[in-house]
Amino acid sequence: MYITHTMLTTASPENIWEIWTDVKNWNQWDVRLRGSRLKGDFQKNVHGVFFPEKGPRAGFTVTSCDPNFSYTVTTRLPLAQIHIRRFLGYNNMKTTFTHELWVEGPLSWMWRGFIGRNASNALSQAMRNVKQLAEGKEVVPQISQKTAENILPRLRG
Repeated sequence: MYITHTMLTTASPENIWEIWTDVKNWNQWDVRLRGSRLKGDFQKNVHGVFFPEKGPRAGFTVTSCDPNFSYTVTTRLPLAQIHIRRFLGYNNMKTTFTHELWVEGPLSWMWRGFIGRNASNALSQAMRNVKQLAEGKEVVPQISQKTAENILPRLRG
């Protein structure tokens, strides 16, 4: 499984980098996280932990870091690894930012099933949230169509 998403923004690369490396606030833009923390400064070989909305906590390691350009975090699973790579670019006077996710290892086929469900949609939403934060706009939480259908009649009275 390989998922990638790239967006253009008017925000500076520094704004995107600041959001991406502020691990304790990843849950402000990553719709699949309750929380996260890093055990040290954001740099190669530093360890951290994710607290997903669903499922157990997962440790991760910053496996590469080229400050103000790119980084990769890796989570080890039984007989598989999840890699998340984020990198910046510049195109037509705008900042580009890309988020990649892939799974590899002998049991990667099994983990793809758990991770793959709605992963692409969640990644797209996370990217939109990063863009809004970087451009100084408030991030509006997303609700499902079913939830909206239940709430709207109540709001209308």
